[in-house]
Amino acid sequence: MCEIMKEFERKSKNEGRREGRVEERETIMRNLREEGMSYEKIARITNQSLSKVKSFFKAQQPA
Repeated sequence: MCEIMKEFERKSKNEGRREGRVEERETIMRNLREEGMSYEKIARITNQSLSKVKSFFKAQQPA
């Protein structure tokens, strides 16, 4: 049982770190766009595909 709990804790920590990196990347992308940077440059700087960057900003727009 103890090993199961340790594995669960390890996976939870890893998931939290991953979520934190995603949030940080999204903040950076928003900041770069606010500074007038193109989608292409944002994609290159954040190491994301151009389609992911465009999708991210499309999802950010109010309906």
